[in-house]
Amino acid sequence: MLTIIEKFCEPQVAIVSLTITEKGYCIDAATGQLDLTHPLIVHDLQQPEAPHSAPGILVEALARRRARGLAPFTVLSCDNIPDNGAIVRRAILDLAKHRSADLTDWIHDNASFPATMVDRIVPATTPDTLAEIASICGVNDPCAVSTEPYIQWVIEDNFVAGRPAWELAGAQMVADVAPWEQMKLRMLNGSHSFLAWLGGLAGYQTIADCMEDALFRQAMLRLMMNEQAPTLSIADVNLSDYSQSLAARFSNPTLQHLTQKIATDGSQKLPQRMLNSIRWHLRHGGEWHYLALGVAGWMRYISGSDDDGNPLELRDPLKEKISALVAESSPENRVSALLTLCEIFGDDLPENAGFVREVTHAWRALCQYGARGAIARLING
Repeated sequence: MLTIIEKFCEPQVAIVSLTITEKGYCIDAATGQLDLTHPLIVHDLQQPEAPHSAPGILVEALARRRARGLAPFTVLSCDNIPDNGAIVRRAILDLAKHRSADLTDWIHDNASFPATMVDRIVPATTPDTLAEIASICGVNDPCAVSTEPYIQWVIEDNFVAGRPAWELAGAQMVADVAPWEQMKLRMLNGSHSFLAWLGGLAGYQTIADCMEDALFRQAMLRLMMNEQAPTLSIADVNLSDYSQSLAARFSNPTLQHLTQKIATDGSQKLPQRMLNSIRWHLRHGGEWHYLALGVAGWMRYISGSDDDGNPLELRDPLKEKISALVAESSPENRVSALLTLCEIFGDDLPENAGFVREVTHAWRALCQYGARGAIARLING
């Protein structure tokens, strides 16, 4: 770890980029602040010069650069989380406050934390993937990954020490990433989660499997265009064309993007991918039946078995709490039990009668007809 920190302290380093997933930032989902009880953060507070967490490593590197009279670098988060630049900035500043006010002010005034939106489907690497790559390249690389051909990288143009001309390679340098990020989170990621939870319940192994089912394909397109697209503020993008391009990407059978993988960490994904869209509809009076089915689909998925009774694994940061609520509730009161998870649903949605009614209706349809049957009834009115 000390080698990495010293590398960050080399004078020519202007940008440190990171992709570590939501959990790597050690942020408390309920407060949005650094989780001071996280084991890695507890360690870094006690031994700041030998950090274990990503925020701790960055703070120590910035502290050393300041002490040596070097300029700070730009921290470029490429993780698939809303406002990722602000997330990493908050984590670093919260941790720096426990070292010194001067260090905190120096980072605040001199470093930069641009937001990014990266869109490329990258399935989990498998032994077959590695074998195929080795056969093509002639090299065995245990870190190799396979991806789809499509790629989009949107970057907030805010770099304190300069940057490469990434736009020459196709990156979009913009003043505000938020509209692009929102479009991806709600239309792409929201649809991915919808297919993963409901497709997993129906027994489909991959997203491409789901897309071969005309009912699932139609439901995904209706979710995107009728319920997600109206909530967006992006300009100069044809959302109908975008939805069709997503359908084509999801249908790629060679990606083997597992529903089980996408279904993980739902407590971290639901708010950005579905619940904030539902809040928009509750304010504006729109219809959101497919979003409700997506939320109920997550509730059914984390209840432990698919529509044929086969077990479904729960992998989630809130696993213990979710498992306890499932074990202590019956199907009849499962929705009300899970709505007590304020980390996911906040205080507003469980108190909204329309929200509770719509999700409960979707839950009952899933229990009675299964995922595919519930989708069919929704499509057919």
